[in-house]
Parts: sequence; C-alpha cells; structure tokens
Amino acid sequence: MKRTFDQADVNNLQKEVLALPYAERLVIINFIMSDFVGFMMAYFELRLSQIQYLNTMSLALKTELSIGIADSWNNTLAVDFQKESSSVDEEEDTPKDIILSRYNSSSTPAVTSNLLPTGYFSIRIVYRNSAYR
Repeated sequence: MKRTFDQADVNNLQKEVLALPYAERLVIINFIMSDFVGFMMAYFELRLSQIQYLNTMSLALKTELSIGIADSWNNTLAVDFQKESSSVDEEEDTPKDIILSRYNSSSTPAVTSNLLPTGYFSIRIVYRNSAYR
C-alpha cells in the first residue's frame, strides 16, 4: 500500500522497514541505492509536482539522500525526517529547502561521537513561505 509523503507516513514506513529481518531490509536498502526515484514512486502516493521534482533533482542530491537513508537503515536507525508544510504549500507547490545532516564517526569530531550514533541522518523539508506565517 502506498503512503502519503508526509511526516506520519514516512515515520510509519520506517518503523515497518526497521522491524523487518535484516535480509528483507537489505532488499529495500538496495532498492533505494539503485533507484531512489523508483523507491519513492513505489512506496509513496506522490502528486505530479513531487514526481516532477524527483525527476529534476540533481544526481548529487539523489545520491546523498539514498546513501544517508541506506546507512541509517543499515544501522537499524530511523532517519530523522521532518516535513514542515501546510495544505497551502502542498497545493501550490511552494518553493522549499531540503536540509540534510549526516553523522559519520570517521568525519565528525570526537565530542559529537557520544551524542549521535554512526549512521544518523536527518532530512528536513522547509517551505520557504512557512517562516512568514
């Protein structure tokens, strides 16, 4: 069953994926790594504007998203996903910023290593006009 691409349904999908035996989870991880857009289309009911956005997204951004999600799920961690939007933003295809944060123990100072687990990945989608409401 496809889900809505919103905070609640993304979190529900992650709970289901992380509850799978590792071999089954690995199939989904490999799908994300090999075809990020295909994964999004298979698991989420997307609006035309969302499909267009995915299809025009840079290869670098798709790669960073797929690696971050795959690393998190491979380490049995949910991605910290936050999508701040209203129905107006969704309907009008309001411009948005995608903010990514990734923690990798080999590239992060030791002070942080006690706070965040290896594989931590955060995605925050912020609609630009949300700040002005």
